Amino acid sequence: MDFLLLILAFLLIIGIPIGLSCLIYRFIKRKNYDKRLKLIALTPILIITYLIYSALYPNEDFYRTDFTEVTGIELPEHAEFKYKSATYPDHFGDYTSISIINVGRDLYNNLPKTLTEKGLKENGQKLHTTEFAKALKHTDNLEIDSEFSMEDDGGVYYYVGFLTDNETLIVKRLSW
Repeated sequence: MDFLLLILAFLLIIGIPIGLSCLIYRFIKRKNYDKRLKLIALTPILIITYLIYSALYPNEDFYRTDFTEVTGIELPEHAEFKYKSATYPDHFGDYTSISIINVGRDLYNNLPKTLTEKGLKENGQKLHTTEFAKALKHTDNLEIDSEFSMEDDGGVYYYVGFLTDNETLIVKRLSW
């Protein structure tokens, strides 16, 4: 049953833009409009391609929002993302996101107090996933100096790891 629903969803998501493109193309061809207008027929396909791409590879704003959710504070504009990865949300909307962010010394030094006030515990429970293992390969051989984590009642796990360069954080959000 789930397989049939998956096929139906795929046909709708892909089939509707392709069908719409074909209809636009036939309309333009039948009315003998300028041949350059035939490019308009690609518009539905380009839109669905962009939506699928942005779902698979979220932009920086997605990770900034997750940072705010995990830490309770806004990520400064000067912050530099060194690595970012996210799983595609399942049918319940649950996903994992992880990022390595250079936040600067000031935020790095002040964040532990903020995390403690939010309820994260230092060296608390660790839930290391395959995404976390992949992220550790992008730490430029830095070690994790301290770790804060919290499991929320709603099935969400927050994690912040402080790297030894005193400027870089690993931020993880996991829901199930």
